[in-house]
Amino acid sequence: MSTPLICHFEPLDTWFFREARPHGSVGNSELGSVFPPPMRTLLGALRTLIGDVWHTRHGGDWRSFADNRELQALIGFGDDLGPLRANGPFLLRNGERLYPAPANLMVKEQDGQRHYFLLDLGSPVLCDIGRVHLPTFPAQVAVLGNNLAGSQSASDCWLTHSGMQELLQGKAPAANEVIAHNEILNEEPRLGIGRDNQRHSVQEGLLYQTRHIRLQPGVSVELHLHGLSDASLLPQHTTLRLGGEGRQAALSVSAQAPALPSATHAIPPGGVFALYHLTPAPCTSGQPAGIPCGFVRSTHQGADCWEGTLAGQQLRILTVACARPLREGGWDLASHQARAVQSLLAPGSVLYVQNLSGGPLPTNAFSTLADATGRGQCIAGRLPASTTFKA
Repeated sequence: MSTPLICHFEPLDTWFFREARPHGSVGNSELGSVFPPPMRTLLGALRTLIGDVWHTRHGGDWRSFADNRELQALIGFGDDLGPLRANGPFLLRNGERLYPAPANLMVKEQDGQRHYFLLDLGSPVLCDIGRVHLPTFPAQVAVLGNNLAGSQSASDCWLTHSGMQELLQGKAPAANEVIAHNEILNEEPRLGIGRDNQRHSVQEGLLYQTRHIRLQPGVSVELHLHGLSDASLLPQHTTLRLGGEGRQAALSVSAQAPALPSATHAIPPGGVFALYHLTPAPCTSGQPAGIPCGFVRSTHQGADCWEGTLAGQQLRILTVACARPLREGGWDLASHQARAVQSLLAPGSVLYVQNLSGGPLPTNAFSTLADATGRGQCIAGRLPASTTFKA
């Protein structure tokens, strides 16, 4: 893949990335904001900026875009990104990249301190999807012992680079390597009114509530853009409109980004490892959450599992730890209609996987798995050090 352009987005005020529900939906009067922003929203802002610069140089405007083959060859058309490819989005805090805390990370507070530990791969149990392995508490945890009652999921947090590196070695991160949600952003409720643009007045009885996000100082969003043949079409420093209500964002573009963390040892044949999702991934219709397309249910050692190929590697998925799926919709500007709402596996989801490829598996084998919009990017690491599962 070509050297990417690293695009940093920083808010100038609040942001709003509308969740996939209509105003006035049953049971709710307030719409929340999705975060991190959907990749389609970020790419849309960049493609619009590239097109604006192109029009400034060559003349014309967006009304002729459907017939403008030269510009389409640069940025694609509609859902077709043309030559463009992206990775991310990632969060940055004071210049350091953060990673979504995995769904198998737990926390317990004791004596005023937070202690983190990872879920093990448990023995098969019978549940609604069959007789399967499930993530389970370890027998004991250093400091906490076997007193794990009251532990909670830490999946709404973020990990530093060093914390993610520890995770890939099968170790729980230290408390100072876990960044809480409120250290990243605050939420601000807003009340709005419906407008009648023809009469230049308000529409009587139309009130709506939204919940904007305000990032903490030093927090920004990063996207890696590949395939732009003329990098000068993307200004190094500018402002643009981003997300709902066209809120302002500062954009800066550079050419360097830190490498992803990685485990230090390859995965041996038959070895069991954890596959961590860094970005959302499409949910497969008819499959349990987290099982990729093309995987087939089978049985191994008396437990149901799923076998198939991912990134060219033959794998057996033993279980999945995941949060509630994301729901993503939006508005299709090219077709002038709402997009069908799609379910996505949330970042931080974890697959417990066995290597069936017959040879050692590099831990970076899945880092380039993502599609053109960045969905499905993963990194592999060791199982929690306390796991006693035998393949």
